Amino acid sequence: MAEHYIHGFSDEERRRLIAQAQMLSTPVFDGLDFSGAQSLLEVGCAVGAELHLIEQHAPQLALTGLDLSARHLRAAHAWLAQHERISLVQGEARTLPFPDDRFDIGITIWLLEHLDDAAAGIRELLRVVKPTGSVILTEVDNHSFGFDPPQPAILAWWDAFNRFQAELGGGDPYIGGRLRQIAESLGAEVQVETPRAVISSSDTTRNRADQLRYLRDLLESGAERMRAHGYATAEMQRAMATAFDRARLQPDIAFHYGAVRLICRKGYR
Repeated sequence: MAEHYIHGFSDEERRRLIAQAQMLSTPVFDGLDFSGAQSLLEVGCAVGAELHLIEQHAPQLALTGLDLSARHLRAAHAWLAQHERISLVQGEARTLPFPDDRFDIGITIWLLEHLDDAAAGIRELLRVVKPTGSVILTEVDNHSFGFDPPQPAILAWWDAFNRFQAELGGGDPYIGGRLRQIAESLGAEVQVETPRAVISSSDTTRNRADQLRYLRDLLESGAERMRAHGYATAEMQRAMATAFDRARLQPDIAFHYGAVRLICRKGYR
């Protein structure tokens, strides 16, 4: 999966991931209670941005982050150099290098969309989390993305973005809508499934311009590779940018982007 990561591994991408973690901290972590846990594994930790936030939220946790990309892990080591309770491991999500029942909590955040076998990743998390623990999956459902009234230039880019992600790496940008089905097929007991409003023009707690900037940065993060592989053109990118500028200046243009959080644990079958 690492070599097919649509966003690349530049310093700009590292900064984007850290900013994204801050921007989305409420929809990702709101309502989660880590108080009874002592150990947590994040699979797909990338540059360590979410681990940094989890440590602030639950300083009692011994945190382990795993990622396939050596480049992401180098950035994570630099970002988390002073954080002694965080360990970083290079490894494959579908064959985790940990024994059964090792962690109190296993978590993924924006990972499964990049895997060509999300079920294998979830199966492995269920294996390494204790029977009394929880697996928490927070993942995109890109069907939820949209503007009202529609913005054709943004939608055209979004469609190309999703096709590129699915066809280049075999991932699933709509995985959020399938989490329950996959978890239950693995024998997991689903405890909670909730939609998460990642970005919304109706959210008055966050600045509208900041949310639009996040969406534009997200879409443009794949631009270089999309153009190189023939999924997009410079003209498409300019049209998308113009549409985002228009949305920023016209507050009657609404927008929304959602995800799904699923909390489950080992079943008893």
